[in-house]
Amino acid sequence: MQNTYVLILLSLLVACTKEKNTDLTLSTRPVKVVKVGTLSTIDRTYTGTVEAEEFSILAFKVAGTLTSLPVEEGQIIPKNYVIARIDPIDYRLKYQTAESNYETAKSIYERTERLLQQNATAVQNLEIARADYIRATSALNIAKRTFGYTQLLAPFRGLVEKKYVENFQQVQVGEAIVRLVNPDKLNVRFILPETAISVMQIPKTIYVQFDTYPGRWFQADIKEYIYSSDGSGIPVTLRITDPDFKPFQKEVYPGFSAKVLLKIENTISDNFIIPASALLFENNRYYIWLVNPEQMTVQRHPVKVLFFEDKALIKKGLYPNDIIVTAGVADLKDGQKVMIQHPNNNL
Repeated sequence: MQNTYVLILLSLLVACTKEKNTDLTLSTRPVKVVKVGTLSTIDRTYTGTVEAEEFSILAFKVAGTLTSLPVEEGQIIPKNYVIARIDPIDYRLKYQTAESNYETAKSIYERTERLLQQNATAVQNLEIARADYIRATSALNIAKRTFGYTQLLAPFRGLVEKKYVENFQQVQVGEAIVRLVNPDKLNVRFILPETAISVMQIPKTIYVQFDTYPGRWFQADIKEYIYSSDGSGIPVTLRITDPDFKPFQKEVYPGFSAKVLLKIENTISDNFIIPASALLFENNRYYIWLVNPEQMTVQRHPVKVLFFEDKALIKKGLYPNDIIVTAGVADLKDGQKVMIQHPNNNL
């Protein structure tokens, strides 16, 4: 009989404990919330660099010693400007020799041709003279072209972005002398963190700002980006598309720093941006807690998510004016009563 009383007492204690735990679990819980549709935009700013879309690394086609290098980095030069010269003496002598040989071969050929017309020489002699004349003409053209290679000319109007050599230095064929860029066709390049790669899939507006025009933003779009495997981020190249940029372009050059602003609006084609802290991940799915403002209870609701750093883009599962919990989501239960604390409508 005593054992029976003990068992009854233990059962009552367990039942009371369960009831107490249940009451604690479903007790009213204070929560922070936001209302869908009143969330702010995602603005992310990065530092970029102005780059030329067109460039050329210029080099000599002949070897020699530099005798002139009258350009400096950052200098804008016109088309056909003489960027550098190498000592032309040897090449001038070869040109003069070829020119002399050409004049001699030409004279012999013309004289032999006249003699043949007078039947004073054989056809074979004319053929020999003609062959010598052709070889001399070819050698003169080569010598003239080679002599011209002792000057390095700008192939287009451009900015000297980098000098690779100094004056009076011995240079070889194909050795880089300067890097010339086209200042009229500019891009902006920046590194996007790997944690923000999903932004490439989100509709957005992109702006760039240059140090020469602080406070002035110009619209741009993505020209290309490359996935990086070394963890250093994702190089993104932007093309400036703003028609208002053209009058300001003359004061923006390759190498200048720039600010890049990515602006993602809060509602884009029924997509909504929420804090990542509002998400609950269970059973390989993401959920949010919807607040019923009349009953002041919460209900778990599945959503389709695209992450962007500390924010999340909800592509499916939310509607305007939905109220969602943003903190303590792991401790809530379906149907649990909540008390809203300090509503926050700004991310």
